[in-house]
Amino acid sequence: MSAQLTAPAAIVLAAGQGTRMRSRIPKVLHPLAGRPVLDHVLDALAGAGVERPVVVIGHGADAVDRHVSGRARTVRQEPQRGTADAVRIALEAMPHDGAIVLVTMGDAPLQPAELYAALLDEQRSSGAALVLVSARMPDPAGYGRIVRGADGGARAIVEERDADPATRALDEINVGTYAYDASWLRQAIGRVQASASGEYYLTDLVALANDDGRLVGVVTVPDAADAVGINDRVTLAVAEERMRRRINETHMRDGVTIVDPATTRIDAGVEIGQDARIEPWTILEGATVIAQDAVIGPNAHVRDSRIGPRTRVWASVVEDSTVAEDVQIGPFAHLRPGSEVGARCRIGNFAEIKKSRLGAGTQQHHFSYLGDAEIGENVNVGAGSVTANFDGMGKHRTVVGDGVSLGVDTMMVAPVTIGEGATTGAGSVVTRDVAPGKTVVGIPARPIELRRRSKPPADAGSPSAGEAPVPSGSERNP
Repeated sequence: MSAQLTAPAAIVLAAGQGTRMRSRIPKVLHPLAGRPVLDHVLDALAGAGVERPVVVIGHGADAVDRHVSGRARTVRQEPQRGTADAVRIALEAMPHDGAIVLVTMGDAPLQPAELYAALLDEQRSSGAALVLVSARMPDPAGYGRIVRGADGGARAIVEERDADPATRALDEINVGTYAYDASWLRQAIGRVQASASGEYYLTDLVALANDDGRLVGVVTVPDAADAVGINDRVTLAVAEERMRRRINETHMRDGVTIVDPATTRIDAGVEIGQDARIEPWTILEGATVIAQDAVIGPNAHVRDSRIGPRTRVWASVVEDSTVAEDVQIGPFAHLRPGSEVGARCRIGNFAEIKKSRLGAGTQQHHFSYLGDAEIGENVNVGAGSVTANFDGMGKHRTVVGDGVSLGVDTMMVAPVTIGEGATTGAGSVVTRDVAPGKTVVGIPARPIELRRRSKPPADAGSPSAGEAPVPSGSERNP
């Protein structure tokens, strides 16, 4: 039999309204460590070898359907009539050639791939009709209790409201994740009877399996905190803290120094190279990649960006940008989306870059703005230099060649090009292209030789009364 035929199938239940979240956003799409709750569930299933599960959707169906497109198939449960009804609808949309069907909740993002893998292994080895996941909790209030038989198998799941004192005293709870013998599940799901409220519950399958003389296995999760689902924003915050601690620990075990994990927030999708150092009060979000030996922080915020080897970013914000190796950024710099910073650049305090490329070795030390610009290599950007890239109607480009020196408070009115090796004087307003090697000064900036007053001829006589002599080579505005 092919691997495709024996690969496990999975159903993710994500149709609930999540009323306790008090939100317009479907519960499974709320962010957790930088990704929607449901994504963590799908990632864990993929890690256990389950690809393209069927997600049962209901509340916020269109949004959830768009989000999982390409990763999972969806079926709609309308109206929502309980978990067994949701599984029945999903089974109708699935092929009949799988041997195992795993069912889990879309709001249980902390269950790791290892737990799903252990569940599948237990079902394969035992041949049980179903294997469920349990957890032992010091305070099981509010959860259904698992009642075991003499053989260790689960005999029943009793909801707390229906439990007698002896059953309530049990500390083993049902998590809501199961692995089923697929053929048994298909014939048993139609035998689940509606409850008094008209809903159909998966927990009834435990009793049906026992009635059929089939084994019901149990896998107990090592840490009960990993099994708890998201019910409201309080439990979402608890899951956030636990997920971020797990992420930090994984990076540290992989060779990353995190100086103060308690003040460091790293999203699930972030990659960090060996021997990188993350200083306190740092936030790394989205699809950020930090190369080896980089130092990020303290007080840095990096989102959807790539930071090169040995680069340092401190007390600064970097968004959707690319930074090469051996760069120094900060403090108080801001790289806005679309920025590219070359090797060995220095971006100092209160420097801002937007949708611009800086060549290797360029220095932008302080108090300046470069927007929609192409800056060459080894350029010195004087304090207060600004690209005036917006004319009220649209954005325009500024091009600065290699080796240019921009004087303090240079204003570049785009579109404009400053040629290689050129220099601008302090306070220049550059409105026209500057030829390579030229020096321009003034408002508007012009080549310096046009600003110089020629030396008076020898027979010109003395200056007129009240007029001071002008030495040759001096500058003054016209």
